[in-house]
Amino acid sequence: MKLKITLFLCLQAFCFHQIYAQCDGADFEEKSGIAILELDSKVSGSWKKESISGSSGGSALTYRGSNYFSSPGNSMITYKVKINSSGTYRFIWRNKISVIASSNATTEHNDSWLKINASNFFGQQGSSKVYPGGSGKSPVAEGATSGGWFKVYTNTIDWSYSTKTSDNDAHGVYATFNSPGVYNIQVSARSNGHTIDRMVLYKEGSYSSAQAESLSRSVTTCSGSTPTTPTPTPTTNEAPSVTITSPSNGQNINEGSSVTVQLSSSDADGNISKHELFVNNNLVDTDGVNYSPYTISNIQKGSYVITSKVTDSNGASDSSTVNITVDSDDSTEPTPEPTPSTSNSAPSVSFTNLTNGQSFTTGTNVTVSLNSSDSDGSVVKHQIYVNDVLADTDGTDYTPHIITGISAGNYSIKATVTDNLGKTASSTIIITANNDDEPDTNPTPPSTNLNPSVSFTNLTNGQSFTAGSDVTVNLSATDSDGSVVKHQIFVNGVLVDTDASSYTPHVMSEIANGSYEIKATVTDDDDNSNSAIVNIVVGSETSPNPPTSGNQAPTVQITTLNEGQIIPVGKEVLVGVTANDSDGSIVKHQVYVNGNLVDTDGAIYTAHPFQESITGDYQIKVVVTDDNGATGSTVVNVIVGTNSNPTTPSITLNLIDAISNDNIGTLSDGTTISPTKTQNINIKANVPSKAKSVLFELSGTQIETRYENLAPYALFGDVNGDYSAANLSNGIYKLIVSAYSDSNGRGVLIAAETINFTVGSTTSKTAFAFPNPVLSDGKVSVRLPEGSTGNYYYSVSNAMGVLIEKGTFSAKQSEPDINLELSNVGRQMKGVYYLSITSGGSNQIIPLLRQ
Repeated sequence: MKLKITLFLCLQAFCFHQIYAQCDGADFEEKSGIAILELDSKVSGSWKKESISGSSGGSALTYRGSNYFSSPGNSMITYKVKINSSGTYRFIWRNKISVIASSNATTEHNDSWLKINASNFFGQQGSSKVYPGGSGKSPVAEGATSGGWFKVYTNTIDWSYSTKTSDNDAHGVYATFNSPGVYNIQVSARSNGHTIDRMVLYKEGSYSSAQAESLSRSVTTCSGSTPTTPTPTPTTNEAPSVTITSPSNGQNINEGSSVTVQLSSSDADGNISKHELFVNNNLVDTDGVNYSPYTISNIQKGSYVITSKVTDSNGASDSSTVNITVDSDDSTEPTPEPTPSTSNSAPSVSFTNLTNGQSFTTGTNVTVSLNSSDSDGSVVKHQIYVNDVLADTDGTDYTPHIITGISAGNYSIKATVTDNLGKTASSTIIITANNDDEPDTNPTPPSTNLNPSVSFTNLTNGQSFTAGSDVTVNLSATDSDGSVVKHQIFVNGVLVDTDASSYTPHVMSEIANGSYEIKATVTDDDDNSNSAIVNIVVGSETSPNPPTSGNQAPTVQITTLNEGQIIPVGKEVLVGVTANDSDGSIVKHQVYVNGNLVDTDGAIYTAHPFQESITGDYQIKVVVTDDNGATGSTVVNVIVGTNSNPTTPSITLNLIDAISNDNIGTLSDGTTISPTKTQNINIKANVPSKAKSVLFELSGTQIETRYENLAPYALFGDVNGDYSAANLSNGIYKLIVSAYSDSNGRGVLIAAETINFTVGSTTSKTAFAFPNPVLSDGKVSVRLPEGSTGNYYYSVSNAMGVLIEKGTFSAKQSEPDINLELSNVGRQMKGVYYLSITSGGSNQIIPLLRQ
């Protein structure tokens, strides 16, 4: 009997050893494309295992310690996961907020640090990807990130699988494993009161989010019984591709010209991490993810071999080569060869924005700017070394190198320049990166650098486009005391394009119906930035799409400031708002000033104090988010300066015959115009000479909004004084004309005029609404055609076709005016809405302007 027991124990120990060996010490494993683990299987530091209502196993981990907002690695827990099938997995964790703040409840106590030692660890939203700071990849996630750690947050108080990274630019979290094996998932303390229940890794092609989030799924504890699935064929990473698009192979170029090398590069199964350019086998330029076209200036006679090489995030590479020939320009006298100098002086180089011993906070971006020259020739190459590792190479033109998301430690930065005869010069400095809670022993002296400027050159606020067309975003950007080194384009808050010093216009191809906020942000060589915003509309404004079901966006209005209001320098005013969500609740309020986020509140909004000491124009934007993630926004432009009235407040209006371009009369308040005089016409505004733009806002029976930047200023536009023709239907109209001191409605409001006029008889065969624009009370009257009787059905939709409200009314011949209280319309943001009236198979749509 003892022998049997001994044999049984030996067999049991052997089996345990085999299982453990197969698991390689993993806490859990991926099975059939999904891995699930309860986080409270381990504790560390100030993480506490607590019994919490709603947790999947009756308990969860809550961090109950000090906040570590900028220094990951505290109270760290390491979980080991065995991946049996290679590929890309989405990472989510079930979490909640366990400390409810008195304000901003959904944005406090809501995050922890996360790090996965996968082949690729990244955030993704649509086609946009971001990487943790210190990973060596770009672009880096917005907000706190360093040392390969993501800040991962939720904006929901109760249990949810909301797992996001990158502040104000929410991206999901993903990890790619190129081969089966055991990998580390590390969780580190950041915010006191953040609770995490379980975490899940899953392949989105195999599981829906609902399937992955189901609490009925058991944890996938490593049993050692799951065979490791070999990496799917092909086992090797697919190489990237690159083509030199300019110049072309065999091209002849005149001596002394400038040759710009343009590339087209892509990677089908990953990202390109490096671009290199060689001229006659000499490395002349190195860029990272984004390639800035390299220029060979004043090219000399001879033959040149230009090779471009790209490398992807997994180390695979591709190259493209063209040969060009440079000949002398036969149209000019040949320049004699210069007499060689008997001695060549070395070039010189110095750092312009960094000082020896300077200290930085970990996680920030450090820009390396240089000043280089050569007294008897030219500098042809710039190189940057960080801790003796070559990090950047440029040719004649130097683009400042940026160390993104710098980690804690000491850094030796060396700049080396080479002149056209091969002589070199170098300069070296030492900088330090510390956590922001450590004292800065050598603070950077105050900078007097000015911000760069940026503006849109082809888009205007409120401009309309046809669905399916291509919209090109052109910019003008300058920096008065340096150079612009980065251009970024955001569409509805999502980063869609990044260029370096040379901006290539971004194209929104085959654009869909909807409203779009386009933001351009530029950064200069001292890491200062500035932004410009324009809003455009895509789709017809005269026939709304059928109302669609689903979540309705929230609405918000600024209640304490008026468009064009002048605020004295140094005076504090409050940005008061009223916000509403008809089918849910608002969970976040954000205030932006000139594109910069200055205030964030949760469900309860505290009025933001606006106070500026510098005169100028300011755009204040408020964005609200509802509990389903939909957003609404409103904008008001104010002026900080002296409160002086315009010197010439008068505006007059003329009716123009658009066929002959002749003036056919004056248009003034209360005018009634014969229908015979409103065909093929235009309306011209005569404004003060200081005006640089005019905003027309026509409402009533027809709606038209237009910015005019060149005289003559006309409601329906013109081409060098040749007026565009339009027809006005019978009905009641209101026209507001505003003249501004700068283009596109910017600058100071110089003059304004409001008139009401009528075309034809108001007893027409069509219905019309008044007052129009509709105010916040939503009260509007509808005058039906004479003799209208019976039951009517009405509905109101926004420009996207979303149903706002509906109802019925009865009409009597003796009462042609129907009074409606459109309370939901009154709570909407400013814009165009559509009132549809139906009776007996006939239908009429009346545009309503919400003001």
